[in-house]
Amino acid sequence: MLTNTSALRFTRSLLLAAGTAAGLSACYVIPMNPDGSPAWQYLPPGSAAPAPASYPVIAVPAVPPGPPMPSTYQARLYPMNEQAARTGQLMATITDLQTGRGVLTMNTGNEFFSGEATRVSDGHPGFGTVYEKVVKRPIQMQPGLPKGVANATGSHGTWVNCEYVLERGGRGTGACLMSNGAAYQIHFGS
Repeated sequence: MLTNTSALRFTRSLLLAAGTAAGLSACYVIPMNPDGSPAWQYLPPGSAAPAPASYPVIAVPAVPPGPPMPSTYQARLYPMNEQAARTGQLMATITDLQTGRGVLTMNTGNEFFSGEATRVSDGHPGFGTVYEKVVKRPIQMQPGLPKGVANATGSHGTWVNCEYVLERGGRGTGACLMSNGAAYQIHFGS
């Protein structure tokens, strides 16, 4: 059984809910474009839609791409004569700066070498002479593959002169001659 106070509260709540529902029943939410026109319009069947509002196009200048990132190649140098066999297999690193030039570093255990590597064209004069002296046959290569020469000097005065050809995927081969007579064949990649 409801008391007068409870009945009054119930009646007020019921009237408030009914009034709110009646008041909001005629409201519609319509998305609007930035210019104030409706983004959506209900059109009766058979009527044509108005042309959409046009907005000014603002050209945003493209940001130029940054310089290419350097790539690093690990090279294994395998002995090809007695002088090189005394030192054994060597490891070298060529960092390609993506400018046609790079940096060559290697360590023979008692001497640190540093120098540069430079890409050369297919018809570069003399390219292949180091390879031919080391491997005892002319270099076989496809035209257009990246190739280069690399030279470095050691901390004790020894120098090295290399030639290499890279294939796709960062693999490649080449040869190096050192001033002490050591000859190595190079293998890049895995």
